[in-house]
Amino acid sequence: MPASLSGITTPLSWQAYPQLVGFGLAWFLAMLLIFDIGFAIWWVIRRNRAPRQESSNEPPRYQIIAAFILVLALTSYLIRIVIPIGEYVAGFPTLSYLPQHLSFFIIGIVAVRHNWLRNIPKSMGRGGFALVLVATITLLPLALTGGITNVAGYGSWQSAVYALWDSTVAVGMSLGLITLFRDRFNWSGSFSRFLSRHSYTVYVISALIIVFVAVALMGLSLEHLLKFGLAAAITVPLCFAAAYLVLKIPFASRVL
Repeated sequence: MPASLSGITTPLSWQAYPQLVGFGLAWFLAMLLIFDIGFAIWWVIRRNRAPRQESSNEPPRYQIIAAFILVLALTSYLIRIVIPIGEYVAGFPTLSYLPQHLSFFIIGIVAVRHNWLRNIPKSMGRGGFALVLVATITLLPLALTGGITNVAGYGSWQSAVYALWDSTVAVGMSLGLITLFRDRFNWSGSFSRFLSRHSYTVYVISALIIVFVAVALMGLSLEHLLKFGLAAAITVPLCFAAAYLVLKIPFASRVL
């Protein structure tokens, strides 16, 4: 792990382990908690108002989706002038993606209320995947022409193109994956139910185990991809085994 990313300038060692773990992926849980509190406050404020007339359950039209992508790209570009990609702010590593995180949180609430997840047509899902492919072929190489640094923000035109690319990919991939998994993988067996039941716990504890395995494999001389594959083969089952044991702790299942 580069020192610029970990914040550690001394060689990787067991003594550096607590620093490397930090809060792990818990920053995203904190962000979701803030969003949830905001939604709860909004719900309380609107509770005593006259009920809104129920609108159509039809998913948004293509024009609305295109407009959303453009607005999302513009707001992402603007926030990255101040908070470029990769810069930590108040413990959050990705506030440059705040427009995407917040807007998708809100859209998720609206989508559930209007049953969009069931009503998105297959053609829109296929269009989403096609949009991802076209954007990646055309926009991503253009954004990377000035080097990887320019895409991070600072008001560069490459950052604007990159913001348009990742906004397009986020929306297109969401449409495509929702319809794909809804229509082709809407089933469960005992193994998939086990994975589903323990996935959140794995999310919470995985940083500890990933760093543990990475440090344990430090002395092993292998080509990088082979070493990555070995670490993944060890870490994934280890994470789920640990999650299984954690959920056996009294009352753990109530919060995990």
